[in-house]
Amino acid sequence: MKQIFLSIQDYLAEQVTNLKYIDKNWGQLNIPQPPVQWPCCLIDVASIDYTQTSDLGRLADASIELTIADHHAVRSSAKAPSKSDAYDILDVIEDVIEALEGYRVPDTTQALTRTRLAKAYSDQSYDVYTLTFTTAWVENISKEGRTVNVLPSINVSLKLPSE
Repeated sequence: MKQIFLSIQDYLAEQVTNLKYIDKNWGQLNIPQPPVQWPCCLIDVASIDYTQTSDLGRLADASIELTIADHHAVRSSAKAPSKSDAYDILDVIEDVIEALEGYRVPDTTQALTRTRLAKAYSDQSYDVYTLTFTTAWVENISKEGRTVNVLPSINVSLKLPSE
């Protein structure tokens, strides 16, 4: 899992240059003066469901949650001269979606698929959205019960009889 999160973090840093802070979500936004730069993206696992595929393998279906936040720098009222700037977080969200939709952690996961976008909360200084992607991979297990490698999820190809 560590490889997956590090790969996503590095890929976002490369692809979404308007993000000023990308990190694991360890509760930074719950601190009165969050130790982040704006806009930021915090990465964490929402859930992973495992299904046994054989004695020595299991399929992992994961939901990865990205928390995207930005501070309120300008007024957004209809008469404000630069009201469109108040919606810049939506541009950041679109950039993250464009970067990660279909992204595969090399030799590890199936393509990331966006499944949810939700407003998490706002306060007087910043807006927070959560963006969820799903992916899957296969874990091979040693006879001792330890994960020995992680591979992209099973792909099934259908062979039709030739005419």
